[in-house]
Amino acid sequence: MAEIMLLIAKSTLGKIASFTGDLIISSVTKEMKAVMSVKKDVENIGNKLEAICAVLEDADERQYVNNAFHIWIRNLKRVVYDIDDLLDEVAFDALKHRVNGSHLSSLLRYISPSSNLLFSLQLSHKIRDLRENLENIVANRNEFGLTEHLVERSADEDNWSTFNRVPVVNRPDIVGRCIAEKEILEKIGAVRKYDNLYVLPIVGMGGIGKTVLAKLVYCDVKHFDVKVWVSVSEKFDMNKIIKGILEYSHIRSCCSVSNNVEMGLRQVNKFLSRKKYFLVLDDVWEDKIDEWRKLRNILAVGKKGSVVLVTTRKRQVASITKTVDTYYLDCLPNDVCWDIFKQLAFEKDEEKRYPNLTGIGLSIVEKCHGVPTVVKSLGKILRNERDNQEWHRIAQMDNFIELIHQHDVKVLKTLEISYHKLPSHLKLCFAYLSLCFKGTDLKTNYVSYMWSALGLLPQNEDIELMGYSYFMKLVSDSLLLEPSSHSIGNYCECKMHGIWHDLAVNILGEELAIVNFDKLAVTEFTRHIVWELSFDSFKDKIFPQELRIARKARTFRFGYNMKTCISKSFLEEIISNFRFLRLLDLRTLWFEDLPKSIGNLKHLRFLDISENPYIKSLPNTICKLLNLEAFHVSYCEKLQKLPKDIYQLQSLKKLSMTTCQVSLGTRFIELSFLQSLTLRSCKGLTSMWDDDNVRHLNSLRTLNIIDCPKLTCLPNWFTSLKEITISDCPNMSCLPATFRHLTSLKRLYIERCSLLSTRYNAQDGHDYSLVRHIPELWITW
Repeated sequence: MAEIMLLIAKSTLGKIASFTGDLIISSVTKEMKAVMSVKKDVENIGNKLEAICAVLEDADERQYVNNAFHIWIRNLKRVVYDIDDLLDEVAFDALKHRVNGSHLSSLLRYISPSSNLLFSLQLSHKIRDLRENLENIVANRNEFGLTEHLVERSADEDNWSTFNRVPVVNRPDIVGRCIAEKEILEKIGAVRKYDNLYVLPIVGMGGIGKTVLAKLVYCDVKHFDVKVWVSVSEKFDMNKIIKGILEYSHIRSCCSVSNNVEMGLRQVNKFLSRKKYFLVLDDVWEDKIDEWRKLRNILAVGKKGSVVLVTTRKRQVASITKTVDTYYLDCLPNDVCWDIFKQLAFEKDEEKRYPNLTGIGLSIVEKCHGVPTVVKSLGKILRNERDNQEWHRIAQMDNFIELIHQHDVKVLKTLEISYHKLPSHLKLCFAYLSLCFKGTDLKTNYVSYMWSALGLLPQNEDIELMGYSYFMKLVSDSLLLEPSSHSIGNYCECKMHGIWHDLAVNILGEELAIVNFDKLAVTEFTRHIVWELSFDSFKDKIFPQELRIARKARTFRFGYNMKTCISKSFLEEIISNFRFLRLLDLRTLWFEDLPKSIGNLKHLRFLDISENPYIKSLPNTICKLLNLEAFHVSYCEKLQKLPKDIYQLQSLKKLSMTTCQVSLGTRFIELSFLQSLTLRSCKGLTSMWDDDNVRHLNSLRTLNIIDCPKLTCLPNWFTSLKEITISDCPNMSCLPATFRHLTSLKRLYIERCSLLSTRYNAQDGHDYSLVRHIPELWITW
């Protein structure tokens, strides 16, 4: 999509703005000339990208007009990614000089030892070539009629439609919502208990059937003086809502000739005053409380017992409108979806004549994940199709989105609108959730660092806090399901509905390749490679040469619970072929040695080698990964120790580890940017580090200590901790006395630590006074 290209271009522009700060400038005249040449080229690139961003605002809907435009977008995306990669390399080298403490004694890696130039011709030529390529692409934009301004909304989009003004329900076509209707009618029946306006929101994802349910309720609700239905839709226009209400009054002619808001308000007041009314506001998106308060004041003139039913995809809308608990509409069970499907795919009782199609149809329905709109669309597509092979072809699809796009654009737009209504910074976050496997739990502490590794979160912000905020916004907009657990602070986990996962995969398009040994289709435009769950051993497998074409991939991750051996040569092929990786996830893969070449992945920000029962040591070359933000090495019970130069990872913000070490060493505390530390199943750990002074760890916000049976106490001088979890540490007997003054600490969780629980519990703990100032205190035996 052109919109995805726009977001990537804007991200790269942000890096260009800080580019000159990453240049190492000396006083040599030739070096200054080289710097100025590079700087000028980069500034030109920035100017061209700004022009591109201006025209891409208008290009998203043009992507499918012709193949030439599609090729233009692909070429643009490739160049912008190349620019982004080069900027990252320059920033990395600047960081390397800062870590090494020498800004002038060594040059960037592009320069040969005998050269006095700041940048070699190689770098200069790379930037010049990229500038020229971008200029050529920008020049070609005129072929597609793209202009440098935002597109005005067409007049048709703003026209007021009275469609659904009087809801019509064909009850035989509506299956599976009887219980939901009954529950809502019971809620409405209890309205006599409320003196104020009764507002009941119905919340659910797009295509789930909120409007259909509201129509059923509208038709069956009794004992109201007047019933009104208003389709609000995306644009919250008070004047149009007023007109919609007045459509049901006897003064329609007045509202049709006047656009005067004040007159409309008087008319609504006259119409609803002293009446017990039932109003449906269908498909509400506006989540600004001031707008709702204005509307509520208008509607407050009704008689006691008046009801407003609001349907929305957004939890935030429900939270600002409701006066009673929100009704969350769930997906339909498979048996109900089958009833819907067969009504549309077959004539009456025709499915009995096609038992083979019935079996295939059931598998198709299962992949619809309970979304009636998708079930109906596929039923209509197969209405006149009786060929077994065609049904099989559709049943074997991993993703129905493209099929629906070909046959039922209206349904696709219904689903896509939730994505298009997201603010720009969340659109790529949603799309990149396709890198997680369908049906698996999404955990904020993983997703946040995945987003950060791919450049989707603001720099110099708390990654977990910012990621959690983005995550919960997607939950609020019904693009993620309700979290199944909220454990500590900024951590929760939930699932992504299958149809939204399909949409996210479709948005990334050819940038994402989901592969296995039998499916190796990638292109030079592939930027993310996800290896499907496989139960075959990788130990004797040769790295597929077909994947090499995607050499500029930024993600390579394997399916969860792989639990299979993989050869060192296979890993070496991954590392050597994909040197632009930002994220490498080898979780649950088993190997004894991580190749030393891992240190060549200078772009790498996320590395997970957890749940490996074989690995005993890590190469010290890991410490060359100066961009690394998240390092997961938990459940590696045989790992003897961390690399000796771990302190050099000055970008590291999250470390989760299992080690056989007795202590983490003296220099560990030099990880000055570390925000989250998890020590899990460190059976031999007796002290966290040799030096009790932890003042260098002044960024540490979260500390988790789990199943460390020999650890007896914590170090002193934590100054910035906000959350601590201590679990299954039976010999830990005390907390630092400095906790009494640790005002930053907001949460303390102690579980299955008998000595601590006895000493600090609120009932009779001798030292409870040390922790009672902590707002969230949870202590169990």
